[in-house]
Amino acid sequence: MVYQNPKIKYMLIMVAIFFIITKLFTAVILLVDDPTNFLVLKTSPSLDSQLSLSLVDEKIYIILFSDENGFIGEKLYYLVTSYLWWIMPIFTVFFIFVVSRKNH
Repeated sequence: MVYQNPKIKYMLIMVAIFFIITKLFTAVILLVDDPTNFLVLKTSPSLDSQLSLSLVDEKIYIILFSDENGFIGEKLYYLVTSYLWWIMPIFTVFFIFVVSRKNH
């Protein structure tokens, strides 16, 4: 069966970890007087995924993308940082628990 494949378990764990790291270490910065959006890496983890600032401090943030109309994949980013970052780990733990119960 598909759920007995150990590669599926490791893939789910890696995706869950990626979503959590995305939530903790990235953010979208909206400048107060400018329509430009910045997707940035944060040097310290936090749960803030959208920040309104007057200036981007390059000592605290590493700019990945910037655009006036938003960036490519913006809706997917907001989906991951709003919902999937906590749903995916819960699903992964549940999946691993169900697989381990079926094997015994």
